[in-house]
Amino acid sequence: MAKAAPSIDTLFSVGPGGARSFLHPAAAHGRFTRLRHVGFALLIALFVALPFIQINGRPGIWLDIGRRSFHVLGLSVGPTESLLLFFLVAGSAFTLVVVSALWGRVWCGWACPQTVWLEGVYRRIERLFEGDRAAQLRLEAEPMGLNKLWRKGGKSLAFLLVSAAIAHLLVCYFVPPRDLWLLMGRGPASDPEVFFWSAALTGLVLFNFAWFREQLCIILCPYGRLQSVLSDEDTVVVGYDAGRGEPRGKPGHTKGDCVDCGRCVAVCPTGIDIRQGLQLECVGCASCIDACDEVMGKLQRARGLIRYDSERGFTGGKRRFLRPRVYAYAAVGLVGLTVALLAGRTRPEIPVSLVRQVGMPFVVESGKVRNSYLLRTANKSEAAQTLSIEVTPGLAGASVTLPRNVWTLPAGESAAIPVFVEVPKESFAAPFDVTVRVQDQTGRKAELHAQFLGPGR
Repeated sequence: MAKAAPSIDTLFSVGPGGARSFLHPAAAHGRFTRLRHVGFALLIALFVALPFIQINGRPGIWLDIGRRSFHVLGLSVGPTESLLLFFLVAGSAFTLVVVSALWGRVWCGWACPQTVWLEGVYRRIERLFEGDRAAQLRLEAEPMGLNKLWRKGGKSLAFLLVSAAIAHLLVCYFVPPRDLWLLMGRGPASDPEVFFWSAALTGLVLFNFAWFREQLCIILCPYGRLQSVLSDEDTVVVGYDAGRGEPRGKPGHTKGDCVDCGRCVAVCPTGIDIRQGLQLECVGCASCIDACDEVMGKLQRARGLIRYDSERGFTGGKRRFLRPRVYAYAAVGLVGLTVALLAGRTRPEIPVSLVRQVGMPFVVESGKVRNSYLLRTANKSEAAQTLSIEVTPGLAGASVTLPRNVWTLPAGESAAIPVFVEVPKESFAAPFDVTVRVQDQTGRKAELHAQFLGPGR
């Protein structure tokens, strides 16, 4: 029984009864496809290179979960700098929102890792072993034999090897490549946790790109669901010019330019018919544009029957590039990025903080009032740091207790140093400041203040 044609009211990748229906998109050829593949190659190269390149003595991206420290392109963010991280992420997210308001799902079709790896790597492997769309459909229909076995088996083995490589590259974002290489040489028993995540990610990546594929974009990805909110009639999308293309007819007839060849449907990676209008499943990849332009070129008709344009443009209007929602999105994104930039520039030279210890704000014992503080610090460099600590209470007769005044902190380590300040009870009249000065071996300094509290009079 032949499968029904794509419908705007149903998911073409889901068969009757909810069964998974695999898609076999044909390979598109044209300017957008060439540009996308160049972009895919650059993005994959960047993904591979980032854990290996060194910036300020660290990998380009290193998410050090164990030490709760993130190192991104030379910027180190510790656990006490969550505000900086929040505004950086929020500003970046709204930058993507601005892009979506202007150009729709250009991120999905051109730069999303799901698209980059699926279209740039896994589809190519599949076509290498099984051929293009027509050959794949014939292979699916034929009974299991030597030809089908070696093609399916070879593809599956290639998928597994590529998935393992991607998984280990992902792990390199959390474990430096040199450390991971040493762990691989020692075997799974040397670090079961890293081995588990490498194996689990390999399985997850293989499942996603070998079986789940476009379902991730259609069913799971929240970004695609937001498109109806982020876009409007001036957003640039991939669309079909119905005014020019309809009514459809075969070449030689005095009808619209669309000859109903179905090529735009055959190349679609999510199985939609773009001629039925903008749909949730469309990722803006432009494969249908290249396919249609190729047909129009052969028929010596003007290209652009399917093109990038706005809904207003498809109906003959003039698209507005800048509009209120774009200004609003850009303003919010700019605020986030500006706050993140200012927070990054005003970070103390030595990352230290002084907080009161959990519990009672003060303790009266043996005729003395005692306040307890924690001096938190972290060494974000690649070498050990030596810190000199000086505590100055703002009241004569107060005493200070420290484990030691000179503290050596290994590379990448953090410390919480207890600080105790005591004054005789009869000397305490009102709260006063306690000043803590910290200096490292390079001369960088930090000064912190806390209030000393005691019983009221």
